[in-house]
Parts: sequence; C-alpha cells; structure tokens
Amino acid sequence: MAFPDCVKAYQWNYRPQNPRRPEWFTAWPGGARMAVMLILLHEWESVPAPRRPMPKDAHHTFDYLALGAREYGARFGVRRLLDALDRRDVKATVITSGLVAELFSESVREVKARGHELATHGWDQSMHPPVFKTKDDERNSVVKSIAALEKAAGQRIVGYMSQGPRPTPNTLEICAELGFVWTADYSDSDVPYLIDVNGKKIVSVGYVMPNYTDNDLVPLGLDAGLRQLQQAFDASYEESQRHPMKFCYVCHVHVSGRPGMSKLLDHFIEYAQRHDGVRFYPCIDIANFWLERAENK
Repeated sequence: MAFPDCVKAYQWNYRPQNPRRPEWFTAWPGGARMAVMLILLHEWESVPAPRRPMPKDAHHTFDYLALGAREYGARFGVRRLLDALDRRDVKATVITSGLVAELFSESVREVKARGHELATHGWDQSMHPPVFKTKDDERNSVVKSIAALEKAAGQRIVGYMSQGPRPTPNTLEICAELGFVWTADYSDSDVPYLIDVNGKKIVSVGYVMPNYTDNDLVPLGLDAGLRQLQQAFDASYEESQRHPMKFCYVCHVHVSGRPGMSKLLDHFIEYAQRHDGVRFYPCIDIANFWLERAENK
C-alpha cells in the first residue's frame, strides 16, 4: 500500500499520525502526575461465544455454559465490582451493551445511582462493527444502544467503544454525527489526543495502552496477575516523574466480577492509592480536560 493510500485507510485524515504531548500538558486535573482509568465492560452477547468447544457432532449448539458466564456477570459480577469501587471511593466508566439495558435495566440504573459514567458498547456483543455491510446498519445499531441506555439511566450517553474494539472506516464519522465526546476504540498512544472529523472534535482516551485487561491476567493466576499489574503500574509511575502518564485497566463484569478477580482489583486500587500524585478518573473527565485545554491553548 502506497503512502497516500495509507492516510485514508488508517484514518490519519481524522486521527493524528503522530500524537504528541502538548506543551501545556504538565499535569492531570487536580495536579496529578498519574491518571488511572478503570473501565468496566458490561456486555451481553445474544448468541454467547463458546468458552470451550461444544461436544463433537452436537445436535444442540446453543452454549448454556457461555450463557451462564454472561448471566453471572449481569446478575452478580457487576455489583461486586461496584462494591469494590465504593469501598475505595473510586469512580469508573462502565461501557455497556444496549442489550444489557433491555435485559438487565436495574443494573444500568445502579451504575448511575452509584455515580459512575455510562457509555455505549454498541447493541450486541455478538455483532462487532465489521459485520455491518453499510454505514446505516452500523449507525442504527449504535443509535439503538444509546436509546436503550438513556431510557434506563435517564442521562445522555457521550462515550463510545466498539465491540472488540473493532471500528470500521465509518465508525468515526458515526461518532461525530451522534455527538460523542470521546472514543476508546484506539490502543495507540500514551496520551489522549483530538480527532477532527470534518470539524467535529472527539477525544481518543485510549484503550489498554498502556496497560491490561483482566483477560490478560487471568491465565497468570491471582497472585501473579496482581504482581504483573503492580509492576506495570510501577513502570508507568516511575515515568510519570518525568511527564504525566496514564494507566488503564479494563475489567469485564463476567470475569473480574468473580470473588477472586474482584479482590485483585481491590488490592490494585489500594496499591495505586498509596502513591503520591495518583488520581482515578472516568473517561469523561479525561476527555473534558483534554478538550478544554486543547481549545484554550
């Protein structure tokens, strides 16, 4: 692929090819040197993906084992994680499927009641954006999700992350048209950056760059997973003495909502809070800070 073709294919016509630390960026809101973003993924698959292969020559192929994992997250896991956040007085962003708002609306209302940010994760975790053949199909799925979440929570939804995250060439334009303030679709930068879609500004808050999702840590076991998270935090914290850093940890409610993994999250928050200059922010706080400073530079 020749360079001119890369620009559009990579969407560098909207996203900066080389995001840089602005000169004005000397601290996070409140003077923090290290911003920690906790993202909870409250997902629902209409057709749950098998967690392990179905029996050979199975006549019935719907996987109730996989369904049970999602049910557990929506029924118990999300509340256990919200309890862990409450104990540490930390606010997070809960990126939620529209189907969750339809099937488990009380959990969406509880997220709002406990003071966390709600964002949309599309309608159905079984349908990632690349399967949509038209821009209208993809847009309609996002609009449907927004409507369900706003009905359940009674608040406007301004943040988006596609399932995967796997955006399409149409996703940024859809986000701009729908008035989203931020996207977490990109894992490509140590710092947030502005995306300009035909004059409309969206902040890329970043997804696990740096650091991890719980799916990265589960294979390590609880003790080793916590050490991995702490050591990665230490590396970013050391660098934050030279310039502000961010650290993102993503928890799926059906994974981290189990007792052991929720305790890992609790231990990590307690560890991070012992460090000077560290603050936790939901994605909207990062996005608003970046928009305001960039526009007033």
